[in-house]
Amino acid sequence: MNRRHLRLLLTTLLLGFAPLAQAADCYYYWVHQCLNVIDASQRKIEQFVLISPAVNYLNSGDKQCTDAVSERQQQLQEALLAPFNKAASKIEACDTPLTDIPARVYDNPQKATWHYSRSRRESPGKTIVPLADLPAL
Repeated sequence: MNRRHLRLLLTTLLLGFAPLAQAADCYYYWVHQCLNVIDASQRKIEQFVLISPAVNYLNSGDKQCTDAVSERQQQLQEALLAPFNKAASKIEACDTPLTDIPARVYDNPQKATWHYSRSRRESPGKTIVPLADLPAL
């Protein structure tokens, strides 16, 4: 086999395994919103968004991102819910304690960042409540 064929073979192998190497990269954050309807006839609401301080990274190994995040989150459920419920208890619109907080999970850092930034974007009637000290998976 000459050098050209060898290079072509190596390039093909590397490109073939590239998606497998990235499959373990997961990006997640937690977000919960509470709504206070001020005037339903005018569609006037107050929105409170409780959110992670940043997008987090997790190497899921050989598992799908959603499965890996969900599995690890089960172990930290109480430690995760405590800061959310503490912040929610100070907001009138959040009148029911949380029993579950599903993670927003992505396998693409750009998508995760875009969705996270959109969730954090302030607008009239929308209050962002970033939560610190959340457990890492």
